[in-house]
Amino acid sequence: MNKVEEVNYRIAAIEALQILKKSLSYRELAAMMDLSPTVLSRYVNGHVIPSLEKARKIFELYKREYIVKTVKRRIFRDEVGAVDTSGIISDSILLKGIILSEYNKFRGFKIDKVLTMEADGIPVAVQFGLIFGVDLAVARKSKKVGVRNFIEIKQVFESGAYRYIYLPKGALNKNEYVLIVDDIIRTGATIRALAKLCKIAKANISGVFSIISIGSSAEKLKEELMCPVESFITL
Repeated sequence: MNKVEEVNYRIAAIEALQILKKSLSYRELAAMMDLSPTVLSRYVNGHVIPSLEKARKIFELYKREYIVKTVKRRIFRDEVGAVDTSGIISDSILLKGIILSEYNKFRGFKIDKVLTMEADGIPVAVQFGLIFGVDLAVARKSKKVGVRNFIEIKQVFESGAYRYIYLPKGALNKNEYVLIVDDIIRTGATIRALAKLCKIAKANISGVFSIISIGSSAEKLKEELMCPVESFITL
């Protein structure tokens, strides 16, 4: 974490504390964080920026008392059990909080580019790009008008069905370090396809992150790709 990233992280902790303050009193927050109500009030009102250590404490509480509960409440399943993440990925403040509350998992990662698949992965990738100050690469399910040269691969699903996905040539560069992100890992087929794009482009995979993973899908990908695979919540 460089100095700019640290300051942004500490300022974001104030925003997190302000959200917590909507449902918890200063006294309740003080008891949970071992900080005085006066200090917390100065943070909430923007008079003082918390130290890096205090910011991490705030995000730990924010994750436990707000983000996890909110994410679980917004996970919906349809009549056949498919997970709908739209209530999560449509909330940019929540997405930012999810990533910042998991920030320590990415400490030491080298990230030059964030790669995702259209369309539900894009909001997640945008937040990562903003937080880490890097560009995005978006794989698509059809060729985009106006782009002539693509990396094209066949994505195969467990059912045997398949589709082609496309990434504009030059979206990923040789030796770049790429973080692959998506809203959900179900079987891992999408992540495997994105990893294949990285291999063709001769880019390095720094790691994988999803908001939700189903069952042991993340663990299986970790073994296959031999890189960190993290998810915020496992169902």
